[in-house]
Amino acid sequence: MITLAVFDIAGTTVDERDEVYRTLRAAVEREGATVSPAELQKWMGTEKRWAIRNLMQAGGLEPTDAVVDSAYAWFLDSLRDSYRTNPPQPLPGVPEAMAVLRARGIKVALTTGFSTEIAAPLLAGLGWTAHDGDPSATLDAVVCADMVAAGRPAPYMIHRAMEATGIQDVAQVAAAGDTAADVLAARRAGVLSIGVLTGHMTREDFAPHPHDAIVDSVVDLLSDARFAGTGVTR
Repeated sequence: MITLAVFDIAGTTVDERDEVYRTLRAAVEREGATVSPAELQKWMGTEKRWAIRNLMQAGGLEPTDAVVDSAYAWFLDSLRDSYRTNPPQPLPGVPEAMAVLRARGIKVALTTGFSTEIAAPLLAGLGWTAHDGDPSATLDAVVCADMVAAGRPAPYMIHRAMEATGIQDVAQVAAAGDTAADVLAARRAGVLSIGVLTGHMTREDFAPHPHDAIVDSVVDLLSDARFAGTGVTR
């Protein structure tokens, strides 16, 4: 029985119209690196400063701290501007699905490769709030990459979500996301690992990566018996 559902943000619960992809690629390429689509996909879902460093290295640059800092600062400013002019929106049915899960007694947490300074205004713009045990809140916890020692594919954000929501048994936790880093982090955390097809990856793309299930959308989890809940509503 799942008592905590942990979801990624961009591409899994939120449609941000690929602004992260475009802005991350531009941040690296403006420093002189070459970014292939495959390499970009490889680092999606990870903490963004780490992604920039690895994309630079793969693209033929020496990723010094100064260069990474410059690219990351440009990335943050550009993404904020993009989100102001083209605000992200929830993926179809996701807010309702999260409400149903919480009504079933399942805690819902979001994790993200974003830093808090990106995630907080993004979620505020959606009207999503997080507070454990508050039935009027949208979520029980939000964990950003800068809140842990290392972002995905490390398992720490999932474990931090467990800590924040008081869930101690990894067998009661499922984590879902639209990137390879998401499913690998879930596997390393010891929880149910679910790939979601609302991002860029197909079932074939997920095949080489560790996972327990693939779904078209997190909405599909409502019909999974493991997400039937405790029967105790909030």
